[in-house]
Order: sequence, then C-alpha cells, then structure tokens
Amino acid sequence: MVRGSPRRKRRAARRRAEPKPKAQPGLFSDALAGWTNDDVLKTDAARAALGAKHPAALRVLDWPQLRALFDAYDPPATRHGRRDRRLGVLSVGLAALGLMLTMASPLAVGGERNIERVAAVLAVAGLAIIGAHKFGAGSKARSIAHRFGAERVRALYFQAAANNLDLASRAMADDEALGQWTAARARLLGELPAPEDLPGQIAALAGPVEDDAETWVSPAWATPPPPPERSAQLDLLLSLLRGQRLDGQIDYVERKLSDSLGAPGQRASTGRGLSRLLLGASVVTGLMAAVLVLGMGRPPWGADVKLALAVTVGAVVAALALSVINNNQLLAGDAARYGAYLDALSKARDRFDRGGPAEKLAALRDVEIICYRDLRAFVAAHWRSR
Repeated sequence: MVRGSPRRKRRAARRRAEPKPKAQPGLFSDALAGWTNDDVLKTDAARAALGAKHPAALRVLDWPQLRALFDAYDPPATRHGRRDRRLGVLSVGLAALGLMLTMASPLAVGGERNIERVAAVLAVAGLAIIGAHKFGAGSKARSIAHRFGAERVRALYFQAAANNLDLASRAMADDEALGQWTAARARLLGELPAPEDLPGQIAALAGPVEDDAETWVSPAWATPPPPPERSAQLDLLLSLLRGQRLDGQIDYVERKLSDSLGAPGQRASTGRGLSRLLLGASVVTGLMAAVLVLGMGRPPWGADVKLALAVTVGAVVAALALSVINNNQLLAGDAARYGAYLDALSKARDRFDRGGPAEKLAALRDVEIICYRDLRAFVAAHWRSR
C-alpha cells in the first residue's frame, strides 16, 4: 500500500492527469507521419477507440458512406500533389545542372564537347519537364479538384453535425431520432459537387470568396440554426466535435509549421539560407577572378580564372534554382498561410471554450468559414503557380 499525505497524493494525481507535451517532428522526419484523417473516423482504430469509450456517440458520428466518398478524393489528391512537387524539383534541378556543366566545360581539357552534349541534354530535359508541367492545365486542375473535393467531403461531415446539433445529440439515445439523422445525412451527400464537374470549376474557385455563404455545402445552412437545449448528450457531442474538428485541424497545421524539413516553413527557410550562401560564394569567386586577371595579370582564358568564373556562374544558377523551387512550390506562401490559419483556429477554439451552447455553435460555424477560406486560398495559390 502506498503511504503519503493526502496533499502529496493529490499532487501526484494532478501530475498524472496533466497532458504530456506532444513530441515535435525531428528535422529529418515527416511532419505528417501518422496522419490518418481520423477526424472523420477514417480508420478502424479510431472507430474502435470511440466505440469503446462512447458507443452512443459512435452510432451518430460514424458515417460509412461519407468515408467511402472521402476515399475517392483524398488518395488521388495526395498522389497528384506529391507528383507535382517532384516534377517541379526535378525540372529545376536538371536545368540548373545542365547550365552549371556548360559553365564548367572549359575546365575539362579534351572532353569539352562531351560535357557540353550532356549539359545540353540535361537542360533540354529540364526545360521540357517545366514546359509540360507549366502547360498541363488539365492535369493541374484535376489535382487541385481532388484536394478541393476531399476537403468539401470533410467539411460536410462537420457542417452536418454543427447545423443539426439537436437532432444529432438526441440520436445518441433515441432510435427514432437516429433514423431521422441517418436519413438526413444520406440526403446531404447529394449536395456535394459532382466529381467530374470539379476540374472545370477550379479557375472560378481560384477567385476570391465573395460571400461566406459559399462556405456551406447545403445552402440552407447559411442561416444559423437556433442553439439546442443543453443536455448530457449535447455536452458530449460538442466535446467530441471540439476534439475532432478544432484539435484535429490545429494538430495538422502545427505539424505543417514544425521544424521538420518536410514542413513548408522550414524548407522555405532552408532554401533562403542556401540561396544567400550560394550568392555569397558567387561574389567571393567573382572577386577572385577579377583579382587574378586585374591584380595578378593572369590571362582570362587561364584554367584558374575559368574555374573561378565557373563556380561564380554555377553558384548564381543554383541560387536561382532554389528561388524557383521556393516560389513555384509555394513554400514561403504556404508557411505564411498556415500561420494565419493557426491563429484563426486558435481564436475559434478559445471562443468555443469560453461559452455555452450558443457560443460553441457559433465557434463551430466560425471554424467552417475559416477552413473554407483557407481552402480557397490554397486553390488560388496553386492554380496561379501552374
């Protein structure tokens, strides 16, 4: 039997109850490793965990038809996004390597022609990939459409609950209400845009949000519903929605803003640092070439002068390539957008935590507006970069 004063026991209990800080991704780890879309109860493990703790809530929050629809959008969106990033980096890398080899070819005495041929092939290949990527608007539209569609499916999951809090909370304990809730959700799936129509809408969706009414999958939800009467079921539902929607999105964006090189902010910062370093190296080697020619009387065609000039030009080309990757891959812009997104979500969560049912409902609606505006900003930025 453990002995100790009541005060010591209370302190020990408080320490055990305190949430432990989440481990942040390391520099070389994937910032989104383990991200499973369990905010919409995507995995068996998430549903089993909720069912073990709150079985009544599981029958209300599990939505198999929506999960199946989510599967039609999310994996293709992830694959297309990964492919676009790799193509962008590959094209810039090939073109930059070709240009650097061209500058260094005079140093390869006797093999200049061979190096120049290799450099030309690399440069042409890089430019060809850039051209195909640049003018492949149809492919880009499909890629963005998959991501937009996936996020609208996610939004429907939470918008349906937030705008039907009374029915959803009653459905936890009332079979008749559960039947009404299930039927209402089935009808709502028809409110989503048809997948085949989305690519043609991307150019328009890249424009500004004219009215926050665009947020709502069902136009009827533009008018806020009355807050429901407080009950134990409502309190539980609100608590779970807070965790799934608010905490889930904040966790996602904090991963995106982590120190991992897989996060856009860290990659943008690293790219800027390397660009400055390369530009500094180009200045130093350029000065060295000038000193060799002007100060020491070396001939401009000498090997040492050619080497200094080759390093100078190569460093400038590499710096420009990093700048293209940083800008065309939207790393810096994405980092700024995620920072604003996190700030807005944190304010919505504070509002949720401070108020009663009416304020919590308003906070949940705020989150949907915030998420939709961020989604449209994503569409606009990635469509402009095509």
